[in-house]
Amino acid sequence: MKSLNLFLKNVPALFFSWSITRYILFLFITLKLPYPEGKWLKGDVELYDFWSISLVKGIFPISDSMWQYPPIAGFVISLAKFLFGNANLGFIFTMLLFDLIILIVLSIYGIYENKSNDIKFSGLIGSWFWVIWPIFMGPLLLTRFDLVPTLFAVLSLIAIYHLRIGLTSLLITVGTLIKLWPLLLISIIDRKYLKLIIFLVSIFTLVILIFTNLISVGWFSFLDNQSQRGLQVESVAAIFYVILGLFGLKVEYPFRYGSLEVNSVFSNQISIIIFIFNWKQKFDHLNVFDKALIIIVLAIGLSRVFSPQFYIWLGGLSAVALIQKDCQTKKIITFLSISAVFSQILYPGLYVGLLSFEIFPTIIQFARILFFIFALGLGLKLLFKPKLSKYV
Repeated sequence: MKSLNLFLKNVPALFFSWSITRYILFLFITLKLPYPEGKWLKGDVELYDFWSISLVKGIFPISDSMWQYPPIAGFVISLAKFLFGNANLGFIFTMLLFDLIILIVLSIYGIYENKSNDIKFSGLIGSWFWVIWPIFMGPLLLTRFDLVPTLFAVLSLIAIYHLRIGLTSLLITVGTLIKLWPLLLISIIDRKYLKLIIFLVSIFTLVILIFTNLISVGWFSFLDNQSQRGLQVESVAAIFYVILGLFGLKVEYPFRYGSLEVNSVFSNQISIIIFIFNWKQKFDHLNVFDKALIIIVLAIGLSRVFSPQFYIWLGGLSAVALIQKDCQTKKIITFLSISAVFSQILYPGLYVGLLSFEIFPTIIQFARILFFIFALGLGLKLLFKPKLSKYV
C-alpha cells in the first residue's frame, strides 16, 4: 500500500503511465492489437485527411454537408498536414501532443493548488484521472479533434478561477471557434465580469473571423449544416425511438450532416436558462469547475447530438474538477465514467446492431443513457437544491 501511494505521488510514474496507456491506444487504432470493429476507429481521421487537402490551401469544404465545424477547426485539422505531411497517422500524433499538453496543464495546476513541502496524490488526482480516462471511453480519444477544444476549456476554467479576464476571453473565443460548446462557459462567469468578458469575446471573435476571411474561403459554410441537423440516434432523447424500434415500430435513420439521425427535430436552449440563474447568483454554492461540468452535462443531455467523442469533453472537465478540495461532483463523475464504458462497448463494435434494433446493442445504449441521466439528475440536484448538496 505504501509503495502504491509513493507511485501515485511520483510525477515520472504519472507520465510513464500516460505513455503506456497511449501506446496501447495507438496499437488499437492502427489494428496492431485487436479491437471490436477497430477498422471504424479511423473513419473520421480519414475524413479529416480528405478535408485537409483543401484546408491547407485555405479552402473550407463548402459543398460538403458533413462539415459542421467553426473556422479554427479547419486550422486544427490541417495542422497534421503541416507537421507530418498527412492528416492520417499524423493526426493521431497531433492529438497525442494535445493530450500530453492537457496532462501537463492538469499536473502543474494540481500541484500549484495543493501546495506543500512534497507532492501529494491530491495534487495529481486530476492528472491520474486523465491518464486512466481512455480505459473508460476507449481509443476514440485520439481519433477526434475534440481534445483541442477540451484543452482550451480546461485552460479557460483555470483562468476564470484566477480572474484572468482578458486571458479567459481569449481562451473561450478560441475554444468556441474550434467547436462551439466552450461558449457555454460564459454562463458560469460572475456577473461582475460578465459584460467585460462578453465584450472581449466579441472583439476577439470579430478579429479572428476577419483574419480567417482574409486567408481562407467558405469558413461560414458550417452554420447551415449545424442549423438543419435532426435528432442523432445516439442522443439522450432518441432512446425512446431506439426502444420503440426494438418492439417493431418503424423508425428511419437517414444519414444527414455526418451522422445517422432519427427522423425528428429537437432543440436545446439550456445556455440561456443557466445564464439567467447564474446571473441571479443561484449557483454560488458551487465552484466554477463543478458548475462547468454540470452545465456541459445538461447541454449534452438536452442536445440533438450525443456522439461518443463528447466523453472527451466530460473527461477533461471531470479531471480539472477533481483537483479542487471542495469538489462536489464526484458521484456525477462516477456515473459519467460508467456511461463512457457502455459507450465504448457500443461504438464502434455494436453500432450496426443498434441501428438494426438488435437486443444486446439496444440494452447497452439504454444503460449508456441511463447512467448519463443519473449524472444529469445529480447535476440538477446540485444546481437547484444547494441545501441538499451535502448528500451528493
